[in-house]
Amino acid sequence: MDIGFILLNVGYLLNLVALGFREILWIRILLTLGYFLRFITQSYIEQNMDSSFWMIVFVAINLYQIVRIVNERRKRYIEPKIFDIYESVFKSLSTFEFLTFWKMGLIKNVANGVTIIKKDKKLNSILLLINGKVNVKSEGKSIAFLPRGSFIGEISYITKEGASANVIADGDATYIEWTNKELMKIKNSKKIFWTKIQNILLNDLIIKLKRSSIN
Repeated sequence: MDIGFILLNVGYLLNLVALGFREILWIRILLTLGYFLRFITQSYIEQNMDSSFWMIVFVAINLYQIVRIVNERRKRYIEPKIFDIYESVFKSLSTFEFLTFWKMGLIKNVANGVTIIKKDKKLNSILLLINGKVNVKSEGKSIAFLPRGSFIGEISYITKEGASANVIADGDATYIEWTNKELMKIKNSKKIFWTKIQNILLNDLIIKLKRSSIN
C-alpha cells in the first residue's frame, strides 16, 4: 500500500478522533499530529506546496496553543499569606488563573466602623474580604458576621439590584475589589474562565445560605 495514502488517512483519522475528546489539550495534540502527517504527505510525497503550506500553518497554530495551555496549567507559586484563600475559595481555578485574577483586583484597607457597602446601593464590582471581618446589618440589626475569604455584595452585582444590607468593618479590615471593567474583560474574552468565576460566586452564596439556615 502507498505510504502517502497511509499517512494521509492516518492524519485524517487523528483529526476525526480529536473531535471525540472533551479535553482541549488532547484535541490540540491530535490535531497537530494529524496536520503534521498530512503536511508530510502533501509536501514530500505529493509535492503539493499549496496544501502543505496550509498544513504547516495549522501545525504552528496548534503547537502555539499547546504551549499556551501547558504554560497556564503549570503550577505557580502562591504567597503563603493568600494561599489559604486560594485553597478555600478559588481551588477550582488553576494557580495561573488565580494569580491572573488576583492581580486584576485592587486591595483596599478600611478602619473599624467604616461602611463598605451601603444598603440599596447598586454595586459595580465584586469584593472579597482578605483580612478582618465585617458586620452585615439591616434595619439596625446585625444579620451576620463575614470572615476572611468571604465575598461581599456579590448578590447586588449579579442581580444588578441595590444591596440588601449595610456592610460595616468590624475592626480594621482589608478587601480586594474587582471592578466591572476588569470583570467584563474576562467575560468577553475568556468564557470558560468567566464560568469558573460565576461558579465560585454561586458556591459562596450557597455557603452563606447554609450558615443563615443554621442560625
